[in-house]
Amino acid sequence: MSKVLLGDVAIEHKETCKGDKDGYPIIGLEHLIPGEITLTTWNEGSENTFTKMFRKGNVLFGRRRAYLKKAAVAPFDGICSGDITVIEAKPDRILPELLPFIIQNDALFDFAIGKSAGSLSPRVKWEHLKNYEFDLPDMDKQRELATLLWSMDDTKKSYQKLISATDELVKSKFTALRCSTLNMEGISRRKSAAFWH
Repeated sequence: MSKVLLGDVAIEHKETCKGDKDGYPIIGLEHLIPGEITLTTWNEGSENTFTKMFRKGNVLFGRRRAYLKKAAVAPFDGICSGDITVIEAKPDRILPELLPFIIQNDALFDFAIGKSAGSLSPRVKWEHLKNYEFDLPDMDKQRELATLLWSMDDTKKSYQKLISATDELVKSKFTALRCSTLNMEGISRRKSAAFWH
C-alpha cells in the first residue's frame, strides 16, 4: 500500500467534439445521481451546446457544487456538460474498474468541497482535484477490491429493484382494496336507500 495523488494515477480527459453530435448520448449534471456510481439516465439527440467528449470507462465528476456528490462511470462514449470533469485512469498505475470508487467517496468529495471556489455556484478545478491523496494497494489487491466493490454495487441495485417492486405491489394492492371498499360502500348505500323507499 502506497500513498499516491489522484494526478499520479489519472488524468483529465480533454477531448472536444468538433463534428456532428448526432448519435452521441448527452450527459448533464442532472443525469449524475448523488451517491450512484453508474449512469442510469441521459439524453439522446437533444439540442445542446455541449462539446466535451468522454469515452467508455471514464469517470464523470460533477465539479459544480461538489457537496452534491455526483460522480459516475461512463458506460459508453458521449458528450457532457462543461461542469463535468472527465477523469481517465492511467491503466499502468490504477485499475480502471477501481477508479470510480476512488472518485465516488466522501473523502474525495470533502477534499473537492474544500478546494471549490465561487459563492453562488462553487466549482473545483482538476488542478486542485489531482492533489487528492489516498492509499493505493498493488494491482492484485486492486483487482480484488474492484471485484468486491462492483459485487456490492450489484447487490445494492438488486435490493433497490426489489424495494421498488415491493412498493409498486403494495400500492396496487392498496388501490385494489380501496376500490373494493368503495364499491361495497356504494352497494350498501344503494341497498339502504332501497330499503327506506
